[in-house]
Amino acid sequence: MTDNLELWNKVEKTNPNYTKDANVKGNKITSIAPQFQILNATEHFGVYGVSWGFKDIEIDYTLVPVCGLIYWKAIFFFPKGEFPATNSISIWRDGAMTKADDQFAKKVETDSLTKCLSKLGFNADIFLGKFDDPRYVNDVKKEFAPKEKLTDERFKDAMEKLKNKTVTKAIILAFDLTEEQKQQVNNNK
Repeated sequence: MTDNLELWNKVEKTNPNYTKDANVKGNKITSIAPQFQILNATEHFGVYGVSWGFKDIEIDYTLVPVCGLIYWKAIFFFPKGEFPATNSISIWRDGAMTKADDQFAKKVETDSLTKCLSKLGFNADIFLGKFDDPRYVNDVKKEFAPKEKLTDERFKDAMEKLKNKTVTKAIILAFDLTEEQKQQVNNNK
């Protein structure tokens, strides 16, 4: 039996260092750095454009004269499947429709990427509203905080405490250890 939530569980939590508060048309949201999303997806899927991304991108301009919108559609693909992606965006930077947005194509593709990745569970904590809870954000900040490195002297002391059973392996492994240090901890009986 397969675990349908395996990928979701791996990618649902968002590192707060790659988020910022934003105001979109009067709505306060938490936005995610797109490059972080690409990094995260690349870690799980492989190289963008090769094993995941968009294909068959089409931009439809028929709504421009009516309401200043372009319609964007593509196929989002990833190692275990693909699905259609659709989106729209204004070609104007201002409400008076006097300043054309020369970045509209990039923006609609980036927004679509965020939406497609969210369907697979990436950054689900944001889309589930968990970033609206300061306690949750505080906990996630702690989880993603850089781990402290142990000097050789402190590592030697920790290993002595492990032998004397005054600390556990888990406590030592919570530090940022070298591969050699990890082996020493795991080989300690």
